[in-house]
Amino acid sequence: MALGKARRAPAPNGRPDRVSYRQQYVRCGKPGCRKCPPHGPGHGPYWYGFYWSYRQRTRSFYVGKVLPAGVEPLGDPEPAAGAAGPLEPERGLA
Repeated sequence: MALGKARRAPAPNGRPDRVSYRQQYVRCGKPGCRKCPPHGPGHGPYWYGFYWSYRQRTRSFYVGKVLPAGVEPLGDPEPAAGAAGPLEPERGLA
């Protein structure tokens, strides 16, 4: 399952609020949990918000299972299988 990313739509004055959102799986730490690695990806995925603090540190906060109102998901988080990969050099031009 591909995890999603999202960004809040620009505010009415045209300035974004500089918070980006992404989905993450969480580990509970209980021994024998069937959802946590190595048996599964973990609990979730849950949405978290990320922003830069005034101390130039990345800060995060829990959002929940559903994005808040006014947040629009970004495009496909990962390239599709078979998408254009690295370019190969042309042969026979020596």
